[in-house]
Amino acid sequence: MIRNLRRQLLLAMLCSCTSFSAWAWGQEGHAVVAEIAQRRLSPAATAAVEHLLGRGHSLAAVASWADDMREARPETYRWHFVSIPRAAPAYEAARDCAATTRGDCVVAQLERLKNDLRCAATADLRRDALRYAVHFVGDIHQPLHAVGDERGGNLLMVRVEWRGLTCLAKCVPKRIDANFHAVWDSHLINSVAWNWGAYVNRLEGGWLAGAEARAADADGGSAADWANATHTQGQAVWDLVPPTRVLDDSYFQQVLPVVDRQLGLAGLRLARFLNEAYETRACAAR
Repeated sequence: MIRNLRRQLLLAMLCSCTSFSAWAWGQEGHAVVAEIAQRRLSPAATAAVEHLLGRGHSLAAVASWADDMREARPETYRWHFVSIPRAAPAYEAARDCAATTRGDCVVAQLERLKNDLRCAATADLRRDALRYAVHFVGDIHQPLHAVGDERGGNLLMVRVEWRGLTCLAKCVPKRIDANFHAVWDSHLINSVAWNWGAYVNRLEGGWLAGAEARAADADGGSAADWANATHTQGQAVWDLVPPTRVLDDSYFQQVLPVVDRQLGLAGLRLARFLNEAYETRACAAR
């Protein structure tokens, strides 16, 4: 009993020290998004990526760079999410994206990156813009990165008790105490496939091969549109949490289509974001 109390106190202390967990989608999820996008880059975008990252370097290899830089660059902290109140119907820039010493929000930063990808003053800044874009397009599709309540779910403690798809017949599922945000960052993805490459293959043969992904407007919309759609998903997956806060296979099966869809959409939209940025050499006047 004392041991459990200590563990709960430690978890509470950890949650109170950060607004959002360090790995949005986790490294695996960001790699999934990046690889889907890389397979759909135009020749111009492929050449630009190779020029900035070097021959043989993949988008997946830099997909979590922005998380690695958060402590060194605190002014980028809020670029990873947009804190829309859970009860709010939609994003409002004045309320959800105000400028602070820790940045404004992912919506505003993605708009700036459209120009910075091609027109930042130096090659180093253009490389940074590419690495930020790869990461932030992923971030804006993680459902809890568009919900501000309970610090994006970091303060909502749950217990994971599902088998998922990786715990097979003779496997005894582990009981994991975690915050709700961490569940969406990593636990769900890690319970679907053994590695991010396998998850990409799952999506290529599944959601990405379906009618919604093949629709002409699947990869369209603005960053604000993406934030609003992700917010709606965040509200839905939050509402599915039972009063017991025990997330079992029923919860897993209900939200698995959301995980697949959000990762797939992020990959398609990242490809279009980069393709459009690199299709011209023109730069906006400043």
